[in-house]
Amino acid sequence: MRRAVELSKAYRLLNHGPTVLVTSASNGRANVMAAAWNMALDFIPCKVAVVIDKATFTRSLADESGVFAINKCAASRR
Repeated sequence: MRRAVELSKAYRLLNHGPTVLVTSASNGRANVMAAAWNMALDFIPCKVAVVIDKATFTRSLADESGVFAINKCAASRR
């Protein structure tokens, strides 16, 4: 289930550095990678840091397009 989070409070989802999924796309090519090295940097404006090695496909797509997304996965309850 997706839930909207106010941008000013989004840092709370990354407060303890959980593994996130980094997605990137450029020229019809897309990729997703897991990134364990991430952290909140600032509150206003909301800033986060994530480590993406320059030799990865994800990084090359992000460099080409100038954008990428950080996705926090929710725990599933069964």
